[in-house]
Amino acid sequence: MSELDIIIPIYKEGKNIRLLLDQFQKILKIKYQVIICYDFDEESGLKFLPTNREKIILVKNKGFGPNQAIKSGLSYSKNNIVVVYMSDDFENINLLNKMFGLINEGYELIIPSRYVKNGEFIDAKFYKKMITNFGSFLMYFICGIPYKDCTNAFKMFNKKILKNVTLESKVGFTFALELTIKTHFNKFRIIEIPCTWKELPNRKSNFKVFRWLPYYTYWVFYSLFYRFKKSFKLTKKQK
Repeated sequence: MSELDIIIPIYKEGKNIRLLLDQFQKILKIKYQVIICYDFDEESGLKFLPTNREKIILVKNKGFGPNQAIKSGLSYSKNNIVVVYMSDDFENINLLNKMFGLINEGYELIIPSRYVKNGEFIDAKFYKKMITNFGSFLMYFICGIPYKDCTNAFKMFNKKILKNVTLESKVGFTFALELTIKTHFNKFRIIEIPCTWKELPNRKSNFKVFRWLPYYTYWVFYSLFYRFKKSFKLTKKQK
């Protein structure tokens, strides 16, 4: 049995997915299987998949959009270690080897970060960088979540977290924010490591800022409420 499940949501992906799978074979030093999640039967990426699909599981989204696709993939995951990976990310493939090693050292959630030392956020569109910067600032300095890139969907984790954490998110990539917040509050071992995100000329973003913003805002208030509740309990005990 493979040891890592790589969940990849795809949307109008074309040949990118085949190129990514080829790179996995060349670079990854770990046993893995790929769970490809798609929204509709006409998905352009499906026709570019290799004929030998020994390491590939195809999962049709039970809902619609990336968040539901990822959760659909999780329901088909058989291994204890899972990573959510974007189909157009060719910069961080080798990082999966390091992340898998950290999980085996006892960490339960690995957060690749664009905002820690040696992390990079290159040529991003202004609105995307502004939103992610602001969201990271809120979570770190206001909500007290001690990680600088909570919104990054690229995360590896041990599924034992899901025995204590129920993922409620349904829209966008909000699962990533929810997972980080709840994993932190439940005192699992988390580590943040640098990663690279580069805006490519042909990279088509599926990031719907204004449509998804209210759902991200919900988790900001969720964190604030939890933080104030915890502070109130500590103050009460001291008295």
